[in-house]
Amino acid sequence: MIKRILFWLALLGCGYAQAQSLDYPSIWECDAYKPNWYCDREDEHMEPTPVLPPAARKDAEPRRIEIKDIRTAEQLRQELKRREDIAVMNPSEANVKDYLALWQLTQEKGSLFSDVWRRVVWQNPELDYAQRHPANNTGARIDREAQSRAVDTQLTALAREHGLIFFFRSDCPYCHAMAPTIRMLAERYGIEVLGVSIDGQGLPDFPSPRDGRTQAAAWGVERVPALFIGSKKTGDRAPVGFGMMSFTEIANRLFVLTGTKPGENF
Repeated sequence: MIKRILFWLALLGCGYAQAQSLDYPSIWECDAYKPNWYCDREDEHMEPTPVLPPAARKDAEPRRIEIKDIRTAEQLRQELKRREDIAVMNPSEANVKDYLALWQLTQEKGSLFSDVWRRVVWQNPELDYAQRHPANNTGARIDREAQSRAVDTQLTALAREHGLIFFFRSDCPYCHAMAPTIRMLAERYGIEVLGVSIDGQGLPDFPSPRDGRTQAAAWGVERVPALFIGSKKTGDRAPVGFGMMSFTEIANRLFVLTGTKPGENF
């Protein structure tokens, strides 16, 4: 009898130890029917809690920098902006005066920079842009005259192997106004001009144009007046400009596009 009692006690002890070693509860502890012999853990079906990024900290108010403590251009810009913002939002006499005190410093530094700039330019001609295009009246006039001679020479030579293609529409007022200018350009430099109408109708200066509705679509001409230059030998073409242009503007564009390299005459 004593042996039997000890056996059952040992058996119960083993069962308790085994249950303690398991990671999941028994089916008998579940409230609902389970097809397996243990309960599912609730935390196994719980979605992980999303980790939220730390809240962005608001930028602290810009710290005031006294004029005597300003050492860099960045500090000067920041402090000037800070004082300006305060003066605009609260334009008291004290705030405006505080802003103007620093603004005055920027004017002094700007004036000093400009003065040193001109002194350096005067004494170093390689740094003086006016050596290429004078700014004074006499120099500017001479520069314009030289430019005009260069344009005349270039366009006269250009007329030998190139021509202009003028796209227009009969109901376009700008086309009517620009047509005499194109004629004048052709007469002065001897350059041939082909009038091309995108509606099949002519202008007083181009009464018998070529029907250019198909050609305009092929060339991507969507706005008129439009002016192109083309090679008589190769057939290559390039746009000169779109919209109303003066005689001088057209001549200068032709000169720049055909007679200079980028940056050479700017």
